[in-house]
Amino acid sequence: MTFGSNWGCFFYSFCLCFAGLGQAIGVDTEMETHLVYVVLEGEPAAEVVVRLRNRGLAKREIAEATRERIAEIATQQDKLVARIGQVQGTVEAQFSRLANAVKVRLPLSQAERLRQIDGVVAVKPVAQFHPLTSTSVPFIGTTNVWNFGKLSATGKGIRIGIIDSGIDYNHAMFGGSGKVADYDRNNPKLIEKGTFPTKKVAGGYDFAGDDYDGNRAPRPDKDPLDCAESSHGSHVAGIAAGVGVLTNGVAYAGGYGKRLNMGKFMIGPGVAPEATLYALKVFGCKGTTGLSVEAMEWAADPDADGDLDDRLDVVNLSLGSSYTYPEFESNAAGRLAKLGCAVVRAAGNSGNNFYALMSMDDLEITVANSMHDGIENNSIEVTAPPALRGHYKAVEAGFTRKLEETGRIVGKLVYADPPQACEVLKNPDAIKGHIALIDRGVCFFLDKIKRAKEAGARAVVVVNNEGGPPIAMGTTGVTIDIPAVMITRRDGLKLKQQLEAEVFVNLGGDVTIGGPELADQLSPSSSRGPVYELQRLKPDLAAPGFNIHSAQAGGGAQPLLSGGTSMAAPHVAGVVALLMEQHPDWSPDTIKAAMMNTAIQTRDENGHPYPETRTGAGRVNPSLAIGTPVVAFDAESPERVSLSFGLLEISEPFLAKRRVTIQNLGSESWSGSIAITNTLANAGVTLAPIEKTVTVPALGQAEIELELKIDPAKVELRSDPTTPPEVTGGPRHIVQEASGQVWIHGKTASTHVPYHMLLRLVGDHRVEESKVAVRKSEGVALVTIPVEGGNAHPAPLASVFQLGYKSPSRRYMERERAARDLRAVGAASNVAELGSVADATLFFGVAMDGPWIVPQSFLTDIQIDLDTNLDGKTDVELSNGSSGDVLVSGDITERELADDAYYTLVKHVESDEFKIAEILNLFPSSERDTALMNNSVMVFAVKAKELSLVEGRSMIRYRFNNIYETTRWLPFDVGGPVLRTANTALDHSPYHPADAPIQVSVDHDAFEVHGIKEGSMPKPLLLFHHNTLETQFDIVSLYQADPDSDGDGLWDDWELNYFESLHEAGRSTDHDGDGFTDASEFVAGTDPTDGASLLRISMPIDVKNETVVLRWNSVPGRRYRVERSNGDPGNWSVLARGLLADSTTLTHTDLRIDNGRQVFYRLVVETD
Repeated sequence: MTFGSNWGCFFYSFCLCFAGLGQAIGVDTEMETHLVYVVLEGEPAAEVVVRLRNRGLAKREIAEATRERIAEIATQQDKLVARIGQVQGTVEAQFSRLANAVKVRLPLSQAERLRQIDGVVAVKPVAQFHPLTSTSVPFIGTTNVWNFGKLSATGKGIRIGIIDSGIDYNHAMFGGSGKVADYDRNNPKLIEKGTFPTKKVAGGYDFAGDDYDGNRAPRPDKDPLDCAESSHGSHVAGIAAGVGVLTNGVAYAGGYGKRLNMGKFMIGPGVAPEATLYALKVFGCKGTTGLSVEAMEWAADPDADGDLDDRLDVVNLSLGSSYTYPEFESNAAGRLAKLGCAVVRAAGNSGNNFYALMSMDDLEITVANSMHDGIENNSIEVTAPPALRGHYKAVEAGFTRKLEETGRIVGKLVYADPPQACEVLKNPDAIKGHIALIDRGVCFFLDKIKRAKEAGARAVVVVNNEGGPPIAMGTTGVTIDIPAVMITRRDGLKLKQQLEAEVFVNLGGDVTIGGPELADQLSPSSSRGPVYELQRLKPDLAAPGFNIHSAQAGGGAQPLLSGGTSMAAPHVAGVVALLMEQHPDWSPDTIKAAMMNTAIQTRDENGHPYPETRTGAGRVNPSLAIGTPVVAFDAESPERVSLSFGLLEISEPFLAKRRVTIQNLGSESWSGSIAITNTLANAGVTLAPIEKTVTVPALGQAEIELELKIDPAKVELRSDPTTPPEVTGGPRHIVQEASGQVWIHGKTASTHVPYHMLLRLVGDHRVEESKVAVRKSEGVALVTIPVEGGNAHPAPLASVFQLGYKSPSRRYMERERAARDLRAVGAASNVAELGSVADATLFFGVAMDGPWIVPQSFLTDIQIDLDTNLDGKTDVELSNGSSGDVLVSGDITERELADDAYYTLVKHVESDEFKIAEILNLFPSSERDTALMNNSVMVFAVKAKELSLVEGRSMIRYRFNNIYETTRWLPFDVGGPVLRTANTALDHSPYHPADAPIQVSVDHDAFEVHGIKEGSMPKPLLLFHHNTLETQFDIVSLYQADPDSDGDGLWDDWELNYFESLHEAGRSTDHDGDGFTDASEFVAGTDPTDGASLLRISMPIDVKNETVVLRWNSVPGRRYRVERSNGDPGNWSVLARGLLADSTTLTHTDLRIDNGRQVFYRLVVETD
């Protein structure tokens, strides 16, 4: 086998936050170099193969045309290579089979020059990927397929490429000697005679070299031996196609018939034990990789002769990166699949967080991580009360004293107060000498256990806050000298319910217990879809990946226990090999459909089915897939299989039709009835078949039509029961989904296709006039901004800010670039509502030209700099991001730790550390829907005290800062803003209902303080959070006008707020007939059109101890008096006078009441 020159080496980087090849804040683009793919005009060789094959040409003709195209591409690329030096670049790889592209390292500042070269059609980032069995293989039914009569299969004759860290071909799992000494003697940089290739591992290549880590330059060689410290590729390969290792450490010699005894194996056989493996090593011994396209090109043409007919049958990629859609790598994978090579990819291990899943092309088979029934755990023993006696699954922490050192600890469980122990415990006396019971969540495990120790606990039991098994709690560099274990959420609930009866536990027993109830639950770490950027449904399937035994590189014959979607994907790759052997005429598309159509539903610990964005069609079942008589798939996108409706913006009743194709694989006609099951049911969403039955002719196809109806008035905004409202770092934000399965039930077999959609209820709210009058007055003037338009959302929101800066659109076509293009930024403060700077919150609103999908900092590139001491330098930086990055690593660019708990992140420049401030958009989804995801407007918030602002020193300057634009410094007085926008009714925030007139105030006194001319009114910036993405912000110009142009003593803005014109109300009119003239109600601040609206105190009245809190509707700028009486009608005393209203609600507290006597209050408007 020769290695063609088209496979070069390359350094990898993806933290470019690609927006026209820009990058994250703070990088010197003149000096920093990165890798890019320079895509050229013209199709790659794989497209030629597919096109000519579809035309029916012979293999020889196709091979000749392919070689000719490869030669043409080489000539074309030579011309580009000759010019790379002109942009300070170096060529690191060239591609011709799966892409027509050159990989180039260059300064980012030169990227735009590349685009100007003739023949260049795109410049794309190089994506960075990281590495993501004996009971799991029988669990999914594989052993049945090995003994399935005429449908039996073991993978014989099928070639599987493992794109990973290499394979230890010396290991007994792959038919090797099983001797550690043989591995130790093997030089990984060259091939010793007789070592490689082997019968089982028949070929491969090392694209990386052991020292490659994603930063260092790769040093490829011909020996793809796995590193002992990694073992990732060997473990994966063993799951897919290992032969099995007997209990005596010898490789199993074969024979997978009915008499096979799985009990005689130390490591059970892989899913396709007789398939042939190819080791395509893209990782060094540690770190990340950017070499996946090189490996896929090798898989397309293993002997590099230009004839792609010898491509591998299956490739497995247990590698990935969260929150990304790497377009170039995706296209390469899709073309490899079109050649007939099934591409199987791990979904990722970033947990139940929206869009965290790693996926590429629709043709790929993306696999989630489920659990099997052979998982074993250590345990704790509950000794009392009798109703709870027994053993419960438990896992020890990695940073606490080991129970084997302490011996058994027996004691009473005492629940921590607060339960999550994220602050000093309030019940140390109760905990001292006992075992603390603490809930997982919000803060570090280290902090929880430290606080329990400080309170005198002998040990700690932590209750998981997610479904599934307990996890090993970890941290780095610290050890606490009391033991700690974690138990499951379900077991924790049982114990907490019995705490009043006193629960006693025994820690340190040596009893292990199985977990059959975990079967077909998802691992909490399995990444959730949908596909970032494309909004399509993924994953496709689930397979066991939790606690899997397979080969350990360098271990001779020893097993390694590992878990993750990396272990789930090779289960499916092995199943693909079984189906390919049995059905050589089935295409990868048909095999994918067969697996998805026959998958088994997964459910959580409470029996709730997981949403399709977590599990796809369900857990793979090879015995059903291999014998299915029909397959079903989306008629418009057969390679996708699923019906994926994408992101739907719903502003009115919605109707759409989709078709599902049913293909009969058998020689007899097949009939079935059609039904819909809704996993994420929603009253406003209905998917129904037009016809109830279907008949498919033998070896033919038929289509069924489905009708989707969405009634926005009935759409329910809620989360699914398998998704808790909080993640470890705090309350989460969600997207609204509806999903389920389309079933076709036949007499002997049923098939199903997943469906999925994302819902965004939207409208077209906007200000009625771009200019709004402000009455001339002293003090605070109320301004009403009329809003028009409608919205399908039941509670649409607008947030209002004092405009700081407006920027024109750069009109970028790419979403990710438009999402970094600032349109407007403004600030707000709620100091007037809260009364002091110390209590105030500072808000910033931003509007971008295009939507982000999720507001992770490494995807959005939005930063607000604050100059808090007015020296012209940045003192504080505000960014958006998630709690996972800050709480776990402190690195806000860390993709794998990101979660759905989004916050304003604060970094004081002098400390260079990020801290969590307020929730992004202020409200979590469980409290109020602010549509944070798939949006182009966002609200940041930080407490004034976090910025060390106080009375008399509350002036700051701020600016927006990213790769495209750094605005000038913008002044804002947190303690005395000219424009007051906070809404008392919505937690003193800048939010207002968007479906009603919006009221803000202008503080005329602040004009003089800040040296602002009366004619230079501040402009309100309105962000409409639930509008369509094209109309999400408005800017209003304010101007001063005569407050009473018709001279009737009633201010014009007050009249127009209640009446159609200025001529309806006057000094003596009484529109609501309540006995009070409209002029009286104007003075009082009541509603002249509502007879029940009087100058009265609002109910309920808050009575606390010996104080009474009074509230009433008020008019900004008016002064009020409160009077009190003990019951004598003629004896009213003045309680408070001169109460100046600066908002539409005023409060006063009476501190001097006697609870034993009646008290009466009345309000008076002071007119003098």
